[in-house]
Amino acid sequence: MKRFLMIVAVVAIALSTVFAQGGSDRITLTFWDENAGETRTPYYQQLIDEFNASQDRITVVYEGIPSSSAKEKYDVAIATDTTPDIGHCNAAWGSNWLAQECLIPLDDYFAAWPESEYINKEYLALNRGLDPEGRLFMITDTVATPLMWVRTDMFEEKGVKIPQTWDEFFAAAEKLTDKANGVYGFSIRGGAGSVVELQHALYAYSGIPSYFDENGKCTINNPDHVEFLQRYVDMYNVYTAESDITNGYKEMVAAFDGGSAAMIFHNTGSKAEHGAALEPDQYQAVRFPVSKRDTYSYTAGSQGGYCIFDTCEHPDEAWEFIQFMLSEHANSYFNEMIGQVPMNNLVLEEEWVAESQCTSEALNTLADPKCKLVSQPKYLPEYSQIMETELPPMFQAVLAGEMTVEDFLDTWADAFTEAYAAYNA
Repeated sequence: MKRFLMIVAVVAIALSTVFAQGGSDRITLTFWDENAGETRTPYYQQLIDEFNASQDRITVVYEGIPSSSAKEKYDVAIATDTTPDIGHCNAAWGSNWLAQECLIPLDDYFAAWPESEYINKEYLALNRGLDPEGRLFMITDTVATPLMWVRTDMFEEKGVKIPQTWDEFFAAAEKLTDKANGVYGFSIRGGAGSVVELQHALYAYSGIPSYFDENGKCTINNPDHVEFLQRYVDMYNVYTAESDITNGYKEMVAAFDGGSAAMIFHNTGSKAEHGAALEPDQYQAVRFPVSKRDTYSYTAGSQGGYCIFDTCEHPDEAWEFIQFMLSEHANSYFNEMIGQVPMNNLVLEEEWVAESQCTSEALNTLADPKCKLVSQPKYLPEYSQIMETELPPMFQAVLAGEMTVEDFLDTWADAFTEAYAAYNA
């Protein structure tokens, strides 16, 4: 009996050690969302709860960062080696991060994933284009296609038709303006994010097919763009509110949803805000008017994607999470909730896609034979610095009459021509 009790005690100690080790083996991964808010965070948390519940070893911890401070927080983390395990971020930041060698390549993981064939190939090519060697460091899961949002109720009230041409757009902005009652035909985004929004409109107006010409010169200062921007700026404080000069995303959307602006340029990503504030028959998303070259010209849209940072000690487990988030189930749920275009092609056959007005409009536009995509040079390390830091104050100076349209677009073109030449060299 004494011998038996000794054996039992040894086994108990061994088992307790195994269980203790099992507990210590549980892996916790941090995930940063670069665009946190009430229209995204709850859906991330729902999916992360699902993932965690399905795991016996992995726990993912969500941290949401407001878009206004996300780039700065990521940059500080990269400089101090305090990056998260997994990040969701704007593709415009990717080339800069690749230059700092802080991301793990995902090629082998992606190639071994059975569902990889369903991920949108066009956007995978854009992801690979961020790296001079064509490696995959980021995978896009959602795209916010640039569109025009219109208040159909205000159009109907004034007897104005939805613009099909750019002349009709500018005429509609005039007809829908009632300054005495604080109502304007359009709301310009003059603050944070203004230049990216403007870039979409410029190429949609001109139909110019490429960001650089055959000589490597940036086409942003093409005469057609000068023409558009002058007409656009001339609307400011006439058919738009004076306060538009500082409009960020929230202010622009609030003007539209509140009925003080009949039209805005934005992407499918603002669907949730419009849906919460308005009835379905009060608004809709429509494609940009046809370009001067009789095409529907689009820059590729705002891409969000997943990446794994080199500080991650468990990249295999981090990939398991990304794989889950790119799956049909997760990609469908997230994009349906936020109103954006899914990147898992299996989702495109689901009923909600056909029933979502803005998603259908985006997909139908992209599928139109007359639609031409202009690739933004997000592979340039200077891209985000130029677009998000250097140019926005200049655009505000243009709106204020302190800088000419020509000088602004020439400065813009020179910055990218120089960056492109350095990149090619």
